[in-house]
Amino acid sequence: MTNDLHHIVSAIAPDPGPGLVPGARDLMNAIMDTEPTPTLAPARRRRRLSWRIALPAAAVIVATVTVLGWTTGLPGFGPRPVAALDIKQEDGYYVVQVKDIYADPENYEAQLRAVGLDLSLRVIPATPGLVGHVLATNGKKVDDRIKTIDQSGPCDKMGGCPIGLKVPVGYAGSAYITLGREAKPGESFQSTTSISALGEPLHCVPHLNKTVAEVRALLKERGIAIEGFTVADPRRALDFKQASSVPDSWYVQGGSLTMPGKATIGVFSSPMPADLVENVRKADGCPGM
Repeated sequence: MTNDLHHIVSAIAPDPGPGLVPGARDLMNAIMDTEPTPTLAPARRRRRLSWRIALPAAAVIVATVTVLGWTTGLPGFGPRPVAALDIKQEDGYYVVQVKDIYADPENYEAQLRAVGLDLSLRVIPATPGLVGHVLATNGKKVDDRIKTIDQSGPCDKMGGCPIGLKVPVGYAGSAYITLGREAKPGESFQSTTSISALGEPLHCVPHLNKTVAEVRALLKERGIAIEGFTVADPRRALDFKQASSVPDSWYVQGGSLTMPGKATIGVFSSPMPADLVENVRKADGCPGM
């Protein structure tokens, strides 16, 4: 998307989190398919219960999980903790998948450091198109040596549908990784993108330069209410103000989700220039708006 478009999006919804990048319930289900496997030590030694720890494969991992808690262990051993990450070693890489998207960051980091990785991992609520993706943290790019594992088949997310991360065995660097996850009801998104982006509710739905009344109806069909407006001249997107209400006859120039079921819409008293509408259409990969 062009710089003009980024300015429009930022005016419509000032960035609430670590930044925007091009990535899930299906992913979560896929990740949660693998359960930890307990093993027993040799008979001559004291029997101890061990479990496989899943390690975060780093670049664009999906945030997916089972609730961190306690499960029943082997007879006589009592309950055992469920790992927040699933970490295994394959072909010279640590392959990492998130098993508990609500775990404390310290739990992730303890498991990572247990296998020698100096990685900081955060999982934050993100809009649908960014769920499962590695998000930019303070504008810093993730180390290229940290790879992503994408799911096979069709994908309706920005930049792909990752299900895990791969980190080279012996990786001596450090990295700060932020992953997007689904938000709970009533939870504000910490990372968001345009409401027309791939995976978002108005992707390829004609809405630019439609009236507020028309777009309100489109959103209502999708279970979304407008909670506020950003008023900005589309040619001067950085000069904007917030409003709780505007005339229904004003024109929509974009927007973003703020939490599940709620959105902020960008508006102005006159329509957007045709060239900007065309740029948004092309950036979203849509045939027309």
